[in-house]
Amino acid sequence: MIMAFNQWGVLSLLLCSFCFVSTAKASTEDERLKALFLYNFANFVDWPDSAFKASDSDLRLCLFGEIAFGSMLDAVDGTLIGNHRLTLKRTKKLKDIETGCHMLFVSHEQRIRLPHFFTQIQYMYVLSVGDRKGFAEKGGVINIVRTQDQMQFDINLSTAMANGLTVSSDLLSLAREVKRLTPKNPGSASQGLR
Repeated sequence: MIMAFNQWGVLSLLLCSFCFVSTAKASTEDERLKALFLYNFANFVDWPDSAFKASDSDLRLCLFGEIAFGSMLDAVDGTLIGNHRLTLKRTKKLKDIETGCHMLFVSHEQRIRLPHFFTQIQYMYVLSVGDRKGFAEKGGVINIVRTQDQMQFDINLSTAMANGLTVSSDLLSLAREVKRLTPKNPGSASQGLR
């Protein structure tokens, strides 16, 4: 049975995820925390009504490439985020995500595509999340980073706003850094990845 959390309960879980981990368990713990972060981000970002076909349409979370923590998200597949049911889509094919994603996590092996990724895909209303250095500077919205002793995240607020997203002040206050980097092609956003 999946427990439903209110926003403050989810925020508490997010705060707990900043815990310190031993080096031996860091890799597995890091993957678990990335899954937890991704789920929590969905609870603290608002998409405009126009991002959905109907008021109760699914909130699509796409995992692009091999994602080590992907199976950990199965526990939240189908949970409600506001009025929308969270649905997972795993793929290695770019064409599979062209039909629409509200959230998009890009894997390590796809990082080579990052310099051109956001110019090839015309998108609007997409919360893109990655975990590689420079992800936010290359058009991503949230970048999950490991510092010396904990997992944190940076937010590119300008890209989020250009994508039509509203990021909760609670989430902004938890970010390691809030960047205001203008997307390289702000006028190219469309509704292709809804």
